[in-house]
Amino acid sequence: MRAPLGLALVAALWASAAGAQPGPNEQARGLLEDGRAYLKSGQTKQAVDNFNTIVSGFAGTDSVDDALLEIGRWQMDVERNADQARAAFEDVTKRFPQSDGAPGAYYYLGRLALARATTAAELDDALAQFVRVQRLYPGSEWVPRALHGSALVHRKAGRLPDAVESARRVALEYPNSEAAPEAYFEAGHALALMGEPRAAMEELQQIRNRFPQSEWAPRALERITTLYRLYGGMAPAFALDPAYSLGAGDVLKDVRALLVTPDGQTWVASDKVKGVVPFGPDGKMGSSLTGVDLRSLSVSPRGELLVAARLAVRLGPRDIRSFSIPSDKPGVPEPLERIEAALVTPGGSVLVADGKHKKVYRFDGKFQFKDTFPDAKEREVTRMALDPDGGLVFLDRDLKTVTTYDETGKMLRTIAARGAGYELKKPVDVAVDAFRQTYVADQEGAVLVFSPQGKLLTTLVGAARPTALALDATGAVLVYDDKAERVVRYR
Repeated sequence: MRAPLGLALVAALWASAAGAQPGPNEQARGLLEDGRAYLKSGQTKQAVDNFNTIVSGFAGTDSVDDALLEIGRWQMDVERNADQARAAFEDVTKRFPQSDGAPGAYYYLGRLALARATTAAELDDALAQFVRVQRLYPGSEWVPRALHGSALVHRKAGRLPDAVESARRVALEYPNSEAAPEAYFEAGHALALMGEPRAAMEELQQIRNRFPQSEWAPRALERITTLYRLYGGMAPAFALDPAYSLGAGDVLKDVRALLVTPDGQTWVASDKVKGVVPFGPDGKMGSSLTGVDLRSLSVSPRGELLVAARLAVRLGPRDIRSFSIPSDKPGVPEPLERIEAALVTPGGSVLVADGKHKKVYRFDGKFQFKDTFPDAKEREVTRMALDPDGGLVFLDRDLKTVTTYDETGKMLRTIAARGAGYELKKPVDVAVDAFRQTYVADQEGAVLVFSPQGKLLTTLVGAARPTALALDATGAVLVYDDKAERVVRYR
């Protein structure tokens, strides 16, 4: 009887060991969890290897949709490859429409469509993706994000009341969701654009009250500061900051442009030092980018610095491009040799303003010539900028106007050379804040501030000869005074 008992015990132990071996679903979930942990720690290669292993080696498990979703997010946020990201998200929606990853895939397809939308039809496509999340998966955690995405579409389409309604639904129906603080932010933004600054400030203050640890809380304070300075009292309140100091010596000689990038760095384009020099929020000077015959600075939709020089444009820290247009001789391109300004549009095109032909030329994402923008008329455009909703802002030095276009070339609004209470005499630079207030530096000794509707709000004086300006995140105005060779700040 002992021998059979021993054999039975061995058999039981063997069965137990075999049962402890994780199955494919458990293995795939382990890879998924590890991959997400790798992402949080910045180990993107290991994370993507895990996700790809799930897709290729555990195709029949319930983690494939989540792995594809993570691959798509990586392609979108890290690799900046919209086509590959879209393919991953569409794979989820087609192969796993009933999975918990499907609503997330539709949400990200909406964000991709919105990022490149330049027409009403493209905006409708983005909105349709967000609506699918709400209608097909009403119980999903992705619904509040989709509602916020709908608000973004409505704002970009100019449907501001609809933007406020969608954003407020997040705050009311999903008050504890991750999307709630961002939705309050969006509601405040839209209200400000509707001409309701006090209601906007109240909405933004809700973020600071309810979500003080959120990443949106400091941004809300910046926006409240901007609005309060302009609309908190009987009149806009700007004052010169006597304690402000930026750089010294040759860096502040022959300054051609200023720019504050999203990371808080202030860039100074100086022909004297033949370069573009950054200063951190603490005022410390960083490593410069070389350049000669500098003309202007702008920032891309991705937050990258663009430096326009007479013969070429620097896109980011390393990519330097020259541009050519068709000439009168077939097959012989004509290089642009008097570049004044450059801009990357939300749709991925590159606009280059040329002083020789007085035209703005449009190039595609591969830097191939497409056409003139917005039409073939001559324009002496010396500055170009993006407004917060992707509008393309042109300063025409000859006409002394500031005009905003959408990406199709449709004119959205304009500031004329003369209007009620003002005259632009020698406009040399332009900047637009988060709420579409437009700031124009006039070389005759003033900075004029206009509402989104083109009404003069105030005039800043104190710089004898303003030739360049920039705005920081709080709406403070940095102005280069060419006569005093210094940068002053109004706050």
